Amino acid sequence: MKAIITFEHSCLTAADFDDEQDFDWLIEQNFDVFRIERKQQRWQLKVRHYIGVIGLPSGGQVEILPKLAQSQITHADEVTQTRQWVQQMLTTVWQALLPKSLANLANQLLINPPAPNPPPINHSLSLSEWLQAYFWQGFAQYVPNQQYQQFEQNQPYLQGKLLIKEQLQHNFHQPHKFYHQTENFVMDTAAGNRLVKTTIERVIGSMAMPLPSSWQAVATVAKDLYDSLFSQALQELTALPSLLAQRNYTFISFCYALLTLQQASSQGQFLTPTWLVNMPFAFEKWVGRKIQEQFAAQNFELVEQKRQPLTVQQGLIIKPDIWLKSADKLIIADVKWKKTATFNDISLADMYQLLTYAREFDADEAWLIVPTLSTQLMAQQIEFCQPKKTRFYLIPFAVTQGCLNLFH
Repeated sequence: MKAIITFEHSCLTAADFDDEQDFDWLIEQNFDVFRIERKQQRWQLKVRHYIGVIGLPSGGQVEILPKLAQSQITHADEVTQTRQWVQQMLTTVWQALLPKSLANLANQLLINPPAPNPPPINHSLSLSEWLQAYFWQGFAQYVPNQQYQQFEQNQPYLQGKLLIKEQLQHNFHQPHKFYHQTENFVMDTAAGNRLVKTTIERVIGSMAMPLPSSWQAVATVAKDLYDSLFSQALQELTALPSLLAQRNYTFISFCYALLTLQQASSQGQFLTPTWLVNMPFAFEKWVGRKIQEQFAAQNFELVEQKRQPLTVQQGLIIKPDIWLKSADKLIIADVKWKKTATFNDISLADMYQLLTYAREFDADEAWLIVPTLSTQLMAQQIEFCQPKKTRFYLIPFAVTQGCLNLFH
């Protein structure tokens, strides 16, 4: 399968495709991930702030990697390293991609849902291959939720329960038949199973691993039913033993996240694999999870997007990305998916935002957290011409290590 590797904010032209019809098809779809431009008398697709994979009609695919790696990648080893940390990030943030209302419902129904299983060890896989391996690993551990369903039949033999009223009504002139009712386990009525089957059909593809025959009767569902079906699946989990319910929840929520990340073509087609992740949002959630791990032993309370009124009129609200508090320190952090190696790279708008957060929350420290490929770049204090009560820092987040580079 031919894969075109590109990056956020790069441009694709017809010359990048073996089959020009794939390029024409992408222009017709008007996917959110692309902005269509015309330069030097030719059409271009400018990649926006997304990463992921787009399946093409020819059977090939476009793989979009983070912009942070673009200037560094010169050979296959660096592509592999980039895929590796992207896989680590996605494994961490799947749960964060669920709508808050559904995530809260899950927490009410299930006590401490477990973290997803770790991804496959082979980091040389492309993003689509990794996703498929990760999915089938979860599928192998998933126990389909089966329910009893009643069936009524009129046959020349008796099976199950004889229905006297129906027997007299239908078989008065044919006593050799029996109107009877049976109860059988079926998979199709369970909402969780339908979500899994829809994910296979529309995102993963079943060619690499044919489904067991028991799954053939399970129906797929329309896109506008995803939310209600996921809510129903969560309710179904309450009837299962606790450990099984938690394990199934992890996989079903992963499937739901994948379905919501997929974009159908303008003709309503679902080409596999196709899924797109908003990179600034994913990076922000990844940083939040890793800070929680990094400060777990230091008795810090962490709140993401903590809301506080800014004005009485109009009800303006400010929401710093990270609010981190211990017994004697309050830290406010703003997470930016921007390459910021030095103070000169900090935008004035970002600095204004951080100043506002620090003043309104009366923070002891304010951090501007930015991504870096370097493990040597450490936190640096930002010094102002006019002294501030709050101490300000530029904090690098090492994506290859998945942690903050704090102080020496």
